[in-house]
Amino acid sequence: MNNILKELNVLYVDDDQSACDSLEHILKYYFKNVSIAHNGLEALDCYFKSQYHLLIVDYDMPLMNGYEFLKKIRETDEDISAVILSSYDDKVKLKNAIKLNLLDYITKPYELSELEKIFKEFSTVVTKKGLLKNEITSNCYYDSTKKIIVKDNVEQKLTSYETITFEHLLKHRGKTIKYDEFLYELDSNNFKSLQAIIHKIKKKLPDNLIENIKDIGYRLK
Repeated sequence: MNNILKELNVLYVDDDQSACDSLEHILKYYFKNVSIAHNGLEALDCYFKSQYHLLIVDYDMPLMNGYEFLKKIRETDEDISAVILSSYDDKVKLKNAIKLNLLDYITKPYELSELEKIFKEFSTVVTKKGLLKNEITSNCYYDSTKKIIVKDNVEQKLTSYETITFEHLLKHRGKTIKYDEFLYELDSNNFKSLQAIIHKIKKKLPDNLIENIKDIGYRLK
């Protein structure tokens, strides 16, 4: 479970600062990136600026509550997983929340075991939906969970150095990355080794996807 979640980003929305401090610490253990917002309006701003895979949202907040925030999100995104937290069991709130296609609804105070159960369920959702499959071309994608490139339905495993290099290319797709930046990521000063790594990655991808910008660096088209 942890390996999957460590590739994902979560947005936690709650106006209670102490609750934020407590849960943020837990979320950082499980997830790659954790963002915090303190009301629905602030959360909307975060949502449209960055990519998130899971939303954990308190129901009762000022300016825009959790229900209003998620209702707004569902206008354009039916798929993102979401969990609502509520300080007490309210049938009206629960009835409203059900309409939002939630992963779960938790009543405060909750136990860590409840969160872990949700994280496990979320990991299953991620795997089933293939959320960590990054399309490269129509016949090729990268699975960041398994660290493989799949081309024409054939799986090709990446080495640890190939993974670091390719994920850096993928993260900055369309931009030229300088040789020195790759060497820094690889904790190396061996340019020939970098060339060899790029060559091996190229063989696993469709032709001409990685471009060598002479005397500067590489770019993933």
